[in-house]
Amino acid sequence: MAFKKMIKPKYPPRHWSLVGYPGSGKSTFAAQMRGPKVVIDADHRFTEVLDLAQEDVFALSDDPQDNVDPDNISRCLYENMPGSGVKTIIVDSLTAIITPIVVKVMQDKEKGRQRNMMAGMKVKALAMRQLQDAVSRWGTDCLWIYHLQDSRDGKAKEVTRSTVSETELARLTRSINVQLKIVQDGNKRGVEVLWARAGRSGLVIWDETGCWSGMPEKIEASLYDGLTSKEKEEIEANAPTVFPNSETAINWGYEQGAFASVEEARKGYEFIKNRDNPKTAQDMASSWVTEVSALKNKRKQKIAK
Repeated sequence: MAFKKMIKPKYPPRHWSLVGYPGSGKSTFAAQMRGPKVVIDADHRFTEVLDLAQEDVFALSDDPQDNVDPDNISRCLYENMPGSGVKTIIVDSLTAIITPIVVKVMQDKEKGRQRNMMAGMKVKALAMRQLQDAVSRWGTDCLWIYHLQDSRDGKAKEVTRSTVSETELARLTRSINVQLKIVQDGNKRGVEVLWARAGRSGLVIWDETGCWSGMPEKIEASLYDGLTSKEKEEIEANAPTVFPNSETAINWGYEQGAFASVEEARKGYEFIKNRDNPKTAQDMASSWVTEVSALKNKRKQKIAK
């Protein structure tokens, strides 16, 4: 018989994102993911951690341009993934793929080549969609890496920002089930679980080996061990009392069916934030969940008519 019997795995697939400052150990962490691995090496530095990988690591392409262009990434994966035996696709990093697209849109606007910013942003959205489809379609584990950076807001206050916009990260959230962040406490380094679709969130797992050895397995055990199937379903279904970040909140609103697109959800989120001026993350979550619930009910009523 050609068909294989389906067996329920112990844990969900590792569809993870990982964020941290440059040099914090994101690529070193990626080397510990299940192998064989193929790396979309957009930062062109993964060879520095090859010795830490226990199984085979394959390059997407020897051509640097193939690792940063969404069209080329898609082509290389479609040509080479079937029958490859690859178990994990690593995007290192999403920052290096999306940033050049954003820069080109801004330059085109500045030089008068592109007056319609919405058309330019649509190019970015399509590139993100193309990349997600190309990486996520193979039934493998996926690790999406992107960077944090320090900057200043409009009031010159120091803030920490992601190098990928909240709209693109909200779109990415549709393709992942866990958000991870590298954290530091003195000489200790660990991973904080910002969000898990059907597991525990808010915990920190510390690296006791200095090279993330066995860390993906420790994360899975911390997320899921001891939870029943019903408890996992309840975590996924329940409205959050707090969101770890704006992109998770925006994607949650979109997934609830309250908005026609992620961009529309982002605008709705910003509107509620400006209207209610929440003092805490819990207040913002409460306002957002209330608004999304109201919009969902309105949509249901329109459909019923």
